[in-house]
Amino acid sequence: MKFLINFRIWVGRLILKRLIKTRHRHKKVFNLRTAQTIGIVYDATSTNHFDAILEFTKELAKRKLTIYVLGYIRGKEIPDKYLFKKDHSYFFKKDINWYSRTNHPDAVKFMNQKFDILIDLHLYRDFVFDFIVGMSLARFKVGRFSEGPNYYDLMIQVKGEPTFEYFIQQVHYYLDMINRPELTPHFQNI
Repeated sequence: MKFLINFRIWVGRLILKRLIKTRHRHKKVFNLRTAQTIGIVYDATSTNHFDAILEFTKELAKRKLTIYVLGYIRGKEIPDKYLFKKDHSYFFKKDINWYSRTNHPDAVKFMNQKFDILIDLHLYRDFVFDFIVGMSLARFKVGRFSEGPNYYDLMIQVKGEPTFEYFIQQVHYYLDMINRPELTPHFQNI
């Protein structure tokens, strides 16, 4: 069984590598002060994650940012509390093919959106998220540090098994701090 899973991921990586070459993305570093649009992708299987996402998006909305959220649900039904949330879309396990690519219309739209920042909040390696992040046209991609192939411009390393809320705090902290000239020491020529 593990051989079959590894084979599927191997095929998926080959296809993703080929598809990425056809995508033209303009990279640029953004922070929470310079960005205008943010895309967030996360594992929405746990309703606890949903509550944390709502808090995070409320915090970002205070900064007048436009936020789009894409969640992946491993089940078959969408929980009631997820319904009727503006700019939140979901896809299911049934919406991915055998090598973990999704053609769900909301996911395709999300991947084609030219966000200033794409934040991948999933905590564990899952090729479904690799495919979305890899195919995304976002200008600046942020996610958790991991060994092996990744598609991020900024990786945030957290030790051990962090909680979802803690990882969101770290993402928020680094995106608030990165690329801010007022935090860079100025040296004078003597």
